[in-house]
Amino acid sequence: MIKTKKLVHEYSRRDEEGNVTEIVRAVDGVNIQVKPGDFVAILGANGSGKSTFAKHLNGLLYPTEGVVYVNGIDTRDKETMLTVRQTAGMVFQNPDNQIISNVVEEDVGFGPENLGVPTAEILKRVRESLKGVGMYAYRKHSPNHLSGGQKQRVAIAGIMAMRPKCIILDEATAMLDPAGRKEILNIIHSLNKEEKITIILITHYMEEVIASDFVYVMNQGKIALSGTPREVFAQTDKLKECRLTIPKVTQIAQALHRAGLPVPEDVLTEEELLSYLEQV
Repeated sequence: MIKTKKLVHEYSRRDEEGNVTEIVRAVDGVNIQVKPGDFVAILGANGSGKSTFAKHLNGLLYPTEGVVYVNGIDTRDKETMLTVRQTAGMVFQNPDNQIISNVVEEDVGFGPENLGVPTAEILKRVRESLKGVGMYAYRKHSPNHLSGGQKQRVAIAGIMAMRPKCIILDEATAMLDPAGRKEILNIIHSLNKEEKITIILITHYMEEVIASDFVYVMNQGKIALSGTPREVFAQTDKLKECRLTIPKVTQIAQALHRAGLPVPEDVLTEEELLSYLEQV
């Protein structure tokens, strides 16, 4: 579904007079592969290059060097850009940047309408997408009166209505409270499991990646670590070098292990930890 080869992205820093003062390499030789139906997380601290990388996955940015393939299409080919963006939809950190209409159902229908989808099909997609994110009851509401979590649901519904094969969420939970983050994570996991939509989750919240199939950790524009969540979280020292910390429950398990209890160091969930403690 997604493949990058030696992807590089550079941008110029300029002074007040517009002269180039520095060339910054925000993404530096990144290789990843995401299979159809995967749930992949890309972790990284602020400034690691993960959001710059994400914008290459549906053609918002073009590679300085290297190549990005989306469902086999080279994103550098501007003639196929519409197909790329129909295939890989992007949900951003601030839902207000994606909501453009005064009525929820009109906003969700905006994307399909611009693709030339017939009216009857648009109405069907809007209905199904809003039901899929639990916002159908709010279809006649103004987005301005919704909570942050509800707005993000509407933004996701707008992407779903375009029928993408892949959804990229670029820090889409960063502005939400814990309850809102949990709601959005439940929705995207449901889309992945039930609709078989490929999910790429860009985040710096360690707890959000526990249930993913595979994790890439970015640091200084490069892939610093990769593997399953269990494999990645076992490398505590390397994560610290990337300015990341392991989930709280894993920290507790490691502390108990050091204290001599027969608890593995790679525990990922509260349920898992409780099970070991009950055995102890």
